Amino acid sequence: MQQNREIESPSSWDRLERRPRFKGLRNLTEQTLLPALANAKPRLTESNPINALYGGSLFAIIAAGVLVLVLASTFGIFGFALGLVIGFFAVRPVIAKIAKEAVPRLVAALEFRQSIFTPLAEQIGLRYIAAPGGGRGILKQQSQEGPFQASFGVLYEAFEAYSGQEQAVAAARASGLVELATVIHIGQADEATKKARETGMTRLEDGFTGEQNGLHFDAFEVVRSSREVRDGRAKSAKHALLLVLKLPRPLQSTTQLRSRKIEWHQPGDADHLQSVRLESDDFDEQFRVRSNDQVEARFIFTPDIMERVLRLAHGDAIRATARGDHLMIAFEGPNRFDLTSADTGLSGESAIRLAIQQIGEMLDLVDAVGEVFRLE
Repeated sequence: MQQNREIESPSSWDRLERRPRFKGLRNLTEQTLLPALANAKPRLTESNPINALYGGSLFAIIAAGVLVLVLASTFGIFGFALGLVIGFFAVRPVIAKIAKEAVPRLVAALEFRQSIFTPLAEQIGLRYIAAPGGGRGILKQQSQEGPFQASFGVLYEAFEAYSGQEQAVAAARASGLVELATVIHIGQADEATKKARETGMTRLEDGFTGEQNGLHFDAFEVVRSSREVRDGRAKSAKHALLLVLKLPRPLQSTTQLRSRKIEWHQPGDADHLQSVRLESDDFDEQFRVRSNDQVEARFIFTPDIMERVLRLAHGDAIRATARGDHLMIAFEGPNRFDLTSADTGLSGESAIRLAIQQIGEMLDLVDAVGEVFRLE
């Protein structure tokens, strides 16, 4: 049976600094990171800029709609026309104000997180990327057209300045592990515009990239809108850590894995994938695996790799896809790498130690996968 989420307690500095390349992180934290955190404001915003624009302006749009109905019922067609004109000029300043206020906060948040995590990542031999995938979707679209080009242009440039991991993001999207959000489209829009809006509603942040045990890997946080629970299964959590490993040779099959308590990330694949039993009965009770190559599926998800997966998951639900030259694993759950996180209740030095511990557990998993391919 799937475990409940474990309460993560950060390891001591002595234990953390025993890891290769982790020596000196305590000194870095005390001299650089803690002073920067002490001078920082609380997390500037948890909302997506597109959510802020569309969600924050909803009240103004509804109010304008009520005005149109009232005038139309009182003065007929002339009242309807007058209401549309008044509504347009009333709503536009409200939306512009939201964009003007939200964008500087988001740019400042990007700059701050880049300044905090870059020295930490470099000490370990990794690279930190504040905006994985860069400016994309509706953010790019709104920076090029529409009434708010100036505000969104500034935000788009900031995302591009701190961007990277484009290939890993594309692979994760193709696997279904980074889903497009469900968006209600108001007005006329072509398919490209609709897809851009949907893509923009899922935010990616806190990217780490590097090499471990001969494997290149990328990791980043996915921040979604909350999803509904259906038939006792959560469709998806608000946050997920995506780990994308570049394999030394391409796989000949497609293999998917999920925890029992959540749904498949690409339901349509059931037609050409068959159920697979893992080597360990314990893991087989907790997960469902399907593939079009039973042998290769068990080769990838060995007991050692599954142990490392569970260690990093801390009881959270897991989804994974192995296809082509990528192994991609999504760890559903809290917002990792948030140094003022309501999810953990930690802040300051304890939150930094927890973030370092999570990076270490991530590297352990990459080690295990690298060992499997090294010994084949």
